[in-house]
Amino acid sequence: MQPTPMGRGSPLMPRISVAILVALAAAHAPARESLVIRGGTVIDTRTGRALDNYTVVIEGGRITRLAPATEVATPPAARIAEARGLWLLPGLIDMHVHGSARPDVPLSLYVANGVTSIRDLGGALTSLQLLRQELQSGKRVGPRLYFAGPVLDGDPPTAPSISIIANTPTRAVSAVHFLADQGVDAIKVYNGISAPILRAIVQTARRRHVPVVGHVPRAITASQAVQLGLRVVEHSPIRAVDLESWGMLAADEAERIRESPSVTVREALVWHQLDLKARPVAALVAKLAAARTFLDPTLSIDEFDSLFLYPEQASHPNNRFLRRSLVDEALGPEHQIFKVPGDLAGAARAGVEKRRAFIQMCHRAGVRIIAGTDGPGIGSLAPGFGIHRELELLVTAGLTPLDALRAGTFDAALALGDERNLGSIDEGKLADIVVVRGDPRLNIVYASRVEAVVLRGRLFDRATLDSLLAQTANDAIRDK
Repeated sequence: MQPTPMGRGSPLMPRISVAILVALAAAHAPARESLVIRGGTVIDTRTGRALDNYTVVIEGGRITRLAPATEVATPPAARIAEARGLWLLPGLIDMHVHGSARPDVPLSLYVANGVTSIRDLGGALTSLQLLRQELQSGKRVGPRLYFAGPVLDGDPPTAPSISIIANTPTRAVSAVHFLADQGVDAIKVYNGISAPILRAIVQTARRRHVPVVGHVPRAITASQAVQLGLRVVEHSPIRAVDLESWGMLAADEAERIRESPSVTVREALVWHQLDLKARPVAALVAKLAAARTFLDPTLSIDEFDSLFLYPEQASHPNNRFLRRSLVDEALGPEHQIFKVPGDLAGAARAGVEKRRAFIQMCHRAGVRIIAGTDGPGIGSLAPGFGIHRELELLVTAGLTPLDALRAGTFDAALALGDERNLGSIDEGKLADIVVVRGDPRLNIVYASRVEAVVLRGRLFDRATLDSLLAQTANDAIRDK
């Protein structure tokens, strides 16, 4: 078969031809033919090594051969894609998304940006189950879907439409068994869970071999949550209750902070009082590392909300791919709660920088950092685009580009518990690969310069990705 070069495609076109739609449909179907990606540089995300002039053979949706190009015989009738001068990465994983099953969320944008897996951490269970079936069958374009379904919360729950009330150990145990029976990939706990309930949730989930992830509940210190078995901490782990237990906040002051309905106000007030050099902070970091806890800091949504970037992102070019309903929702009144009062604006900005410094402390201590966006949103948080902003912010926080890349690939796969299939380019693993122009170990921005994507063993070359983007933009225009 004639080799396919991986080069820059044509610019986005306003209309989609029938021929392009046929090509896209073929690309989305489950892979049947063999695919050979020849001559690229494979990045080993575990060690950081670069395997120059390697060839990857893909059959039946899995990698069957990874070896120097000179040692690989091309299977008969295989499709050949030339990758000389390009770098091959495992597919990126966004470990914290929402709204995946919404009809107005363009899942194709994840694929176009090299995101081949997402973990939805709060949504309608049946809708997510049906969506996963559509994605697996190729009926719909989008990444592999891992999900938690509804979150477990106290009474009253913060988000009733996507919650199960688990305000007694009996209810908690029942909820975990139900969700495990329904095939969820994680149990997510939320703000209103108490320590006895979290203990019951973790014990039951361990018996069902499902990880417990989520927020550190407001009434539990981060140290307690880790000790009780919270495997993945989402967002910042430090709350008012931590500062109270460390003697940095009086009880009445901590209670006033907890009563604020705005997460950005709470964060600004807590982190304004926090001394990162204090011994309890170092002890918490050490405990996170010793427990092998994963930390998903979601720095991209942190800057978006705490710095209230919504107005300036309203005209971002990424919004041309989004339907009006998504943009209007992001700019609507419900997000005004994230805008901190003027007298707290300085504290909010300083808090963002402190949280990045805390991530650097955690990383240096050996805490396992993973990459999640808490998107999708508008602008830099649009589906797929957001993970690249997250990786950039992890580097800003002190991770090396390779460390950030590992957070979005190999360590993310470990946190999913699916490292046998994802997270690195190895023989036997699922064929989810991103081909980029430039070495992302030198500059993480190169991870966003996508030339091709392999998803479920099927090649989306640059021309196909451009057509996919054009189709998504066209759908958004019709909606407006």
